[in-house]
Amino acid sequence: MATDAEILREKLGEVIPPGGTEADTAFTEAQIIDLLARNDSVNAAIAEGWEIKAANYADLVNMAEGTTKRNFSDLQTQALRMAEHYGSGATGATAVTRIHKIVRS
Repeated sequence: MATDAEILREKLGEVIPPGGTEADTAFTEAQIIDLLARNDSVNAAIAEGWEIKAANYADLVNMAEGTTKRNFSDLQTQALRMAEHYGSGATGATAVTRIHKIVRS
């Protein structure tokens, strides 16, 4: 049976990959534990986690290079939808893609 922390990571799309560490996700173990501690249910913790992700996505912009187009601004909208979904007490399986912030050097 999965722990609350494992369920939270799964529903946030932040599962630590095999052979990986918490550094491979957007949330440290301390942050996951804190989310669970300050919320009265796992769903409430999931909703807050999605709100945090939405805040991180707020500064992303759309990109177009040649024939390639990426609508990164859609990420915030989708994260807010997930927060609303879990904040309403709804349950259901979701698929989430992990997106990393672009760093230019």
